[in-house]
Amino acid sequence: MLNMIDITYNHPNIKIDTKEVSKLYNIPLKVEITTHVSKKIQWDCEIGDNSWATFSNDSIFDVIIKDSNDTVIINREFNVLEDGSYLDKALHLYCSNLDNPQGLAIGSHDGEFGEWVYPTLNNLTTTTLVEASTPQFTKLTENYKDLSNVNLIQNLVTTDGSKVEFFEGGRGYTNSVKENVIRSWEKEEIHSNLRESISINNLINKVSPNKKLDWLHLDIEGYDAEILKAVNVELLPNFIIFEHNNLLMENKLKLENYLIDLGYHLNLTDPVSYLAIK
Repeated sequence: MLNMIDITYNHPNIKIDTKEVSKLYNIPLKVEITTHVSKKIQWDCEIGDNSWATFSNDSIFDVIIKDSNDTVIINREFNVLEDGSYLDKALHLYCSNLDNPQGLAIGSHDGEFGEWVYPTLNNLTTTTLVEASTPQFTKLTENYKDLSNVNLIQNLVTTDGSKVEFFEGGRGYTNSVKENVIRSWEKEEIHSNLRESISINNLINKVSPNKKLDWLHLDIEGYDAEILKAVNVELLPNFIIFEHNNLLMENKLKLENYLIDLGYHLNLTDPVSYLAIK
């Protein structure tokens, strides 16, 4: 079977290759790409002998292959050590080597993607998930409400806890306090409102009052540098993943130097996010 059907997780694509599968199965075969978290179908197609199919590998997906009778012949689940990016593997291994690590992910969206997903689902860490937008937080809650190692918070996080204008639009991937960021990505209607917020330091003290955070994950659309530099130094964890691709180059360089001065080693190879680790 493995010689007849090959499933490869690469970046940027998942690829399915077949040989003469009709010798073993009723064709056409049906390929389904499902989200690893909620198991919802994202895409499907039919393939036959000596065929191939690809799908963008930009999240955490499983691959299900069925024969023409709808019988499942392969259920290939995402495995972080085989299929994950460098950052996926780094956080997974980091959590695996600690005793009940405490983590905080700000900008969790619906919980279908992010380096924190796999160790959280596999109970390798206690994770607080923070999302500001109601539609995404509703889906996030549906995905994680039954996990005892997850705390869910709907709130907007800022440097100082002040009221701030928050911009939302489309599917919420670029919702931000930075209007220029969402407008550079979003083609659908954008709306905004003045929101209450919690300061990053108050949030950290709230979610981990009795011990230092072990890891921090930021996906906050151009606000990452300001948030990181606002964290009291004694509250900064030893492992930080933050999004850099929406930062101005000047701010990105200043943040890199700031973290290096604090003793962090930086991995700057990922096109979207950086890793800072002590």
